[in-house]
Order: sequence, then structure tokens, then C-alpha cells
Amino acid sequence: MANEIVSLLKKKQRSDKVSKTVSLSLSWLFSLVFFLLIIFIVVAAIPGFKAYGLSIISNTFDMANNKASVWLPLCVTLLISGLAIIIAAPVGVKTAMFIKYRLPVKYQKGTRIAIELLADIPSVIFGLFACEMLGTVLKYVFHMPTSYNLITTGFMLTFMILPTIVSLSLNSLDGVDKTLISASMVLGNTKTRSIYKVCKKDARNGIAVGVIIAFARAIGETMAVSMILQSQGYNPIFDEGFGSIATSGLRSLGALIAANMFAEGGGPALQSLLFAFGLFMFCFVMILNGVAMYATKKRNRSKWKWWNTFEKKLGGFITFIPMQFKIGWEHLTFQSKIDKRKNLSKYLSNRIQKNRFVYVYSFYKFFWEIFSITLTMSFLAWITIDIIGFGGVALTQSTDSVFTFTNNSTGQAFMNTVLIIIIAIGIGMPLSLMIAIYLNEFVKDGKVKKTLLFFIDSLGATPSILFGMFGLIFFIQTIGMSAGGTAGKSILAGALTILIVILPVFIRTIQQALQSIPKDLRTNSYALGAGKWETIRKIVLPAARQGITTAIILSIGRILAETAPLYLTSGLTSSSSISLVNPGQTLTTRIYAQIYTANIHDGINIMYECAFVTMILVLLIILVVHVVIPSYYKHKRRQLEIQSKNIRKEQEKFERAHHSLQKLFTVNDILKRKNYHVVRKRKPANKLHQKKGIRKKS
Repeated sequence: MANEIVSLLKKKQRSDKVSKTVSLSLSWLFSLVFFLLIIFIVVAAIPGFKAYGLSIISNTFDMANNKASVWLPLCVTLLISGLAIIIAAPVGVKTAMFIKYRLPVKYQKGTRIAIELLADIPSVIFGLFACEMLGTVLKYVFHMPTSYNLITTGFMLTFMILPTIVSLSLNSLDGVDKTLISASMVLGNTKTRSIYKVCKKDARNGIAVGVIIAFARAIGETMAVSMILQSQGYNPIFDEGFGSIATSGLRSLGALIAANMFAEGGGPALQSLLFAFGLFMFCFVMILNGVAMYATKKRNRSKWKWWNTFEKKLGGFITFIPMQFKIGWEHLTFQSKIDKRKNLSKYLSNRIQKNRFVYVYSFYKFFWEIFSITLTMSFLAWITIDIIGFGGVALTQSTDSVFTFTNNSTGQAFMNTVLIIIIAIGIGMPLSLMIAIYLNEFVKDGKVKKTLLFFIDSLGATPSILFGMFGLIFFIQTIGMSAGGTAGKSILAGALTILIVILPVFIRTIQQALQSIPKDLRTNSYALGAGKWETIRKIVLPAARQGITTAIILSIGRILAETAPLYLTSGLTSSSSISLVNPGQTLTTRIYAQIYTANIHDGINIMYECAFVTMILVLLIILVVHVVIPSYYKHKRRQLEIQSKNIRKEQEKFERAHHSLQKLFTVNDILKRKNYHVVRKRKPANKLHQKKGIRKKS
């Protein structure tokens, strides 16, 4: 018996060690991908630096004479991203405030689902909408000669990054202590003032991170921007001034890379230059995210006394004029009969209650909250109705090919999309699961965990066009993973590239699901003699099934939304037969491919047709994530509760019956014992009488 216990313990220790080793190896393998991405892009960019030299950091852009300044397209990128963040940041924060503190709780979930729907719409659908609808409206409003300009692009990016700001701001506000509002209102503040002066200030770090992440996403956006901006004549337009730049169609840095990667007559030098531009974009986005994450940590902020002093002085300088206006308004509208020197507390109480500026402040904030939520939901309704409506009409046209599976049809693009999803999820699911298990279950909070999380978060913040460039140079040009060798495209290369894209979000979502499982379950399992891996396999993973399922569905949605990585690896066309080593357009790349078609009318119909199919799939994914999966697991929990309740009832019945029988047996036993004692008492008396009788006879 002792030998069996020892062998069982050794077996559990071996399984724990093997699982930890495998998960650790996969975690560092994932980190290796981050280094490979940087190394391959740097190596591919070296010939571009040699060919174009110092002109890359000059102010002249003329590719015909081997002069290509990175600063001019980068300035265009910052211009449209800055326009987007200036509008999206206040609108997004005000929308989050309204949802969190104004909207009734029963309506908050539906509104959050609608915001997530806006976030999951593929970028090429935004590009299509901006070209056909948004740009037309802006052209009429601003009296512009064309809608294909930086202003249209900036407004499009505004609505693309808006859900990111709203979601991250809501997450930050969810972490604010609920008692802060009531405590502030007890001190005499209004609800609006408590929200903005207390809750918003407490959540400002998370809100700032959301704004910076949204800004980084706007900088990295490629495909939607390249559908609008088509010009590369930077120097003549820059010489004309800001007005000409704003109404021009100059390409951003990402759009420039996407448009010239497969340009005719470009050659290896031009492609290498584009890798150099991609390296600049990568460094800029990494610095932006690194500064945001480091500066918003409370521990780091406490060290920077000079930064806190600078922040206070800057805030005081900005708010100086509004504060003077407020003080003047109070002097004009508030006249107290109470002597402040004799009864200060009563004076302050009277001032708070009769301060009319408070009502102006509350009305002002509430008005912009209503405006922001109305603008956000109106745009969501507008783009949804546009895509569903015109997409439904496109399905009735002669260009309809949803149920056609021939070369370059929507049906074949749908099948290619499904094939890429199966490959990416099939490989990514176990890989992400093991890495998440290692991060949450095996490694403790230390340098190893922080390093791995840094690699994961950095890869997650990388612009998607850089993943496509890495997939092109590694899977296609280095390994030759296509039927055409190093010059072709393939579905397999696209699937592996998109796998790298979804891994960071996949890992993080599963890790959060594992982290939400109470530690008591693990402790109880260890107390019963189970090993580490046995506890994870039999206790933790079954308890985290809902979160893992949600991570899978969200990853499928991310694959549907991506265009740039698949454009560079899978191609814009499909072969006559579906094969892993042949090129194959997906639903989103089929939309983008129509900007190069000769027949514009048919191309627009095909765009709306693919957008309609993609939009329906996105709606189904949102429905599954937020309605079907929670309802299913809620039903399962109810069944378990009913079963446990029935089991408890049966146990109570059994215990009552057992108690009754035990009581009956006890009574019978007492009666038997009583009769036995009575009999024993009687027997000696009988014998005594018998003896007396014998004596009498004698």
C-alpha cells in the first residue's frame, strides 16, 4: 500500500514537471517570435537604408531620384491621428461617463454590446463607408472639392478609435469605489461634480492609457486609410500650406507601405525602403505605448515629483481663465447675509446650496454627455443601416456570388476565411492555453512573468501591417511557403501570420478567465491530495470554460476584421482551386481588392456584398459572446443548482427517515431492556416464594 502511494505521488510530480516545462517552453517560444519580427524587419530594412541613405531623414520625398523622407508621411499620419484623437477623446470619455453614471443598470449591458459591435467592425468596412457615405456628407458640409482627403480620413479614424476609448474608460470607471460618489455628495457636492471631480480623477490613469492606446491604433491603421488617400506628392502640397495639406489625399505612413509593397517597377530597394518605414512606425508606436504604461503607474508617478509639480502648474495655467470666470459669476449671483468671519461653516453651507454656477456646470456636463452618446449611437446605427441596406441590395445584382465557389467569388472568399480561421484557432488555442496556464498557475509575480507579459503586450500593440510584412519576408520570401515559391502567396502563410496577430489577445483573455477562478478551489484540491496539473486539468479549466469559449469567439472576430496581414501574405486574388499553398482572398481582402477594379459600379456592389456577409458574421459573434454563451452557462448553473437542491432534499429525506428508524430502534431497544429487567426482577421473587412454599410444606 505504501509503495502504491509513493508511485502515485511520483507520477503526479512528473506530470506537474512536464506540464510546467512544456508551458514554459511555449512561453519563451512566443517571446522568440517578438524578437524574430524585429530582427527580420531590421535585416530587410538595411538595403533600403543603403539605397536611400540620409534622404530618409531629410525633408524631400522623390522616389524617382532615390529620395524618400519618412518625416513627411509621418507628419500626415500624426495629423490625421491627432484630428481623430482630439474629437474621439472627449466624446469617448463623456460617453463612458453617461453609460456608467447616468444610464440605468438594466440598459448598460445592451449599450456596451453596441459599443463592442462598433469596435469589431473591420477597418475596410469603415473605409468603404467613408468613401461612399461619410466623405460625401463632409464634402458637402466643408465645401471640399473631393471627399478623398485627410479631413475625411481623420473623421473616419475618430469613429474607429472611439469604441476603444469608451471601453477602456468604462473598465477604469468600473474599478472606482462606488462609495466615493455618496461620500462626495454628503459633503455638499452635486452628483455631476462628484462624478467629474472625484470618480474621473480616480480613474484618470486608466482613461489616459485608453486614449494613448487609441492614438497608437490610429497611427497604425493602414487598409482603411489607403482606401481614401491615394497621393504621394508630398513636397508640392507641403509648400502650399496647411489648408492644402488638410484637403489633399496624401498617404499616411501605413498607407504608403501598403500601396507600394507590390508596386510595378519598384524593385527590392523600394520594398526594403518600406521595411525601413515600417521599422520607424514600430519604434514610434512602441515608445508611445511604453511611455503610457510607465507614466500611468502610481508607483512611478510618486517618484516623479517634478512631473506632478509640472502637471499641477500646467493644469492651473489652463484652468486660470475658467476659474476667474467662475469666481466672477459667483460674486454676481451669490450675496450672503451671513457674516463669514463669525460663522464660517454656516456661510459655506449656504454658499454651496445657493451657488448658481453649480447648476450651469451640471447642465454643461450633462449636455455634452447627451451629445456624445447620441453621436456614438447615431454613427453606429448609420453605418449598420448603410451596410445592411446597400449590402442587401447588392445581393440582388448580377455581381452576386455569395453562393458561387469559383475563382475570385464571394463564396470562395468565405471558404478561404473559414479555412484560415480553422488553422489559426486550431494552432492558437492549445498554444495560448498553455502559455496562459504558465503565466497564471506556475510562475509567480516576478521578473520572468513581467518580461513575458511585456513581450505579449508589446506584440499586441504592434500595428497589423508589420505582422503582414513579417509574414511576407519570413513565410513567403524565406521559407517559400507557397506554390509559387518565394514570389507567390498562400493561404497557409496568411493563416500562420494571422495566428501571430491573435495570440496576444488570445493569451490575455484566457489568462483573465483563469485568474477569475477563486483560489479556494485550488487550495481545497491540493488538500485532497491532487497535484498541480491534476488540479488545473480537473478543477480550474472546467471552471473557466465560459471565459475560454469567449476567447475563442473573440479571436474569430479578430481574424474576420484583419486585412493588412492577409493582403501581404494570402494575396488579393484566389486560385481556381482551394489549397493551402495557393493564394486566396478573404472577405476583407476581397473588399480591398475592388479599389483596383476597372468597373467601379460592379466593384462597389461586390464591396457591399462582402461587407454585408462580414457584418452578419460580426453580429452573430457579438450575439454568441454576449447572449448565447452567458445564457448557456447560466442555464447549466441553474441545472446544477436544481440538481444540488434535489440532492439536498433527498439527503434530508434520507436523514429524516434514518433518524426515525434510529429513534424507533432506540425505543425498541429501551423497551426490550425494560422488559428484560422486569423479568429478572420477577424471577428471584418467584424463586423466593417457591423456597418459602417448600419450607412451609416441610
